[in-house]
Amino acid sequence: MVSSVKAKNRFIFRTLLPVFLIYAWLTNLRETDSYYSVYVLCALAGILAVMDNAVRGTRVSGRNRVWTAVSAALFSLSVVLANYPLFEPITALLSLTNAGLTLLGGFVLCWNVLSCLAEKLPVYRSAENCPTHPGRVFLWVFLAVVLVDSVFLFFAQYPGVISVDSVSTIRQVMEHDYDNVMPFWHTVSFGALFRLGYLLFHDYTAAVAFFHFMQILFMAACFGFAVMTLYEARVPKGWILAAALLNVFSYYNIIYSVTLWKDVPFGGAVLLFVAALYRLIRHVGKHRWVNYAVMIAGAMGLSLLRTNGWYAFLVTALIMLLALRGRERKLITAMLTVLVLCWVLLNPVLSLLDANEMSYVETLAVPFQQVARVIANGRSLTQEEEALLSRAFSLEKVKEVYTPETVDPVKFEAFRYGNLPELKEHLPDYLRLYVRLGLRYPGDYFRAWVEETKGYWNGGYEFWVYNDYVLDNEYGIAAGSNQNIVSSGFHALFRYQEKLAILQPLFSVGLCNWIIIACCVLNIVKRREEFALSVPVIVLAAGLWVGTPACTTFRYAYPMILTMPVILLVTIFDAGTADHQQ
Repeated sequence: MVSSVKAKNRFIFRTLLPVFLIYAWLTNLRETDSYYSVYVLCALAGILAVMDNAVRGTRVSGRNRVWTAVSAALFSLSVVLANYPLFEPITALLSLTNAGLTLLGGFVLCWNVLSCLAEKLPVYRSAENCPTHPGRVFLWVFLAVVLVDSVFLFFAQYPGVISVDSVSTIRQVMEHDYDNVMPFWHTVSFGALFRLGYLLFHDYTAAVAFFHFMQILFMAACFGFAVMTLYEARVPKGWILAAALLNVFSYYNIIYSVTLWKDVPFGGAVLLFVAALYRLIRHVGKHRWVNYAVMIAGAMGLSLLRTNGWYAFLVTALIMLLALRGRERKLITAMLTVLVLCWVLLNPVLSLLDANEMSYVETLAVPFQQVARVIANGRSLTQEEEALLSRAFSLEKVKEVYTPETVDPVKFEAFRYGNLPELKEHLPDYLRLYVRLGLRYPGDYFRAWVEETKGYWNGGYEFWVYNDYVLDNEYGIAAGSNQNIVSSGFHALFRYQEKLAILQPLFSVGLCNWIIIACCVLNIVKRREEFALSVPVIVLAAGLWVGTPACTTFRYAYPMILTMPVILLVTIFDAGTADHQQ
């Protein structure tokens, strides 16, 4: 009788209570402005994990318990913070109760999912399923991407997408006046292909189309290499097919392949680096020199094509140096060599070329937004503070244009760019003012940060993803006659993917980052070196958590979107045998 009571209590504690808390978590978030489908998906995963853990039991202990607890706490906190309006006023008993239940529910959900997966993963693949003809897999994916994207370019979006940033890049090439606001090495790469296209076709519009076709070839090679890596890692064929279809037919991949943005080749370079790093760690593929060549090319792109990419590579190289502990010396030597080379190209070389000008305003997006919220809310300022702020902003304009989700209206319409040299001279004064206002109005600073960055660390949000036009420009680059059945078909496909609620998790930046972080934690818990694959992507994501111009800019998160399937699948599956299980 006593044992029966204990079993009943154990069942309630292990099953009914966690399920109730997850249910409370889900119901308290029903009015969220995030994609609710993402929360539903997480809740289902949590309930299944609870059931599995109750039947099988879990043995989370030691440092694994710490990693799991910290991850679960951060997950739960991120959801509550991003949805803070649902729990206001926090001093009210009902709001406080709902917030507490949501915190507990999120913690229980994430704890159970991670502890369940830690017991089950990785899934070991038999060495008998040895891949044959991986080159064919690469070729099929490459040709499929080239075919789809080329049809889109030449029949639906000729000569590609030219936005404000694109025109700025073209102008630097045309006027031979370079800076590093648009990454210099991306501009130089574009300029070389643009000039080659002009030599071939004697037309600027055709030269842009030529660049976009070359970009299609590059991205197709990146996708083909990633899918081939999954094939050689003995990932089940169904998952490989799903990854291939996602790469070929995702609307963002199609339209980004013909868009003149640094983010496109940067995303491809990060994908190459992650896939090649995995191959080197796990000794995948017959030709190791090919893996080294691709890793170096990806690392160069990661470091040079976006301003924060070098720091992501730096952190990855240092962590690999510590993790490998003297092993894989060739790999560490190659990474450190690329690190030093890219530093030279980004610093002394750019200084010699007088092209190292940076956009300081871009790096201050979050502080701008926090101060702007204080101004927009009409908070009390001293005469000295108001005078100092008036030299940087039009205060009345700030109140008029402040938008919680993006700093762009404040940055473009209220900031006094003409006073920028003077502002740089008085930077310590502005830093002290920033700290004082933050201490006085922490609630405004907190809300401004949440609204500005939450798209990169919570669920998913509906936000602008792409452009589909050619901006008017002084070089005569113009859109072709793209009104036809092919164009209509592609744009119908895009709208269908965007509006179908069941597909929302595939395009949710925050969910993507949660998965990548979870993979990193699971690999650390299992003592697998695959954790290093998540490091550069997490560093890039963390850069967006502290400095982004808009709460969810999809192209800034493009490297996470591209690399997540590879990181997830090599975390789930191990290209060894069960005999190697630790």
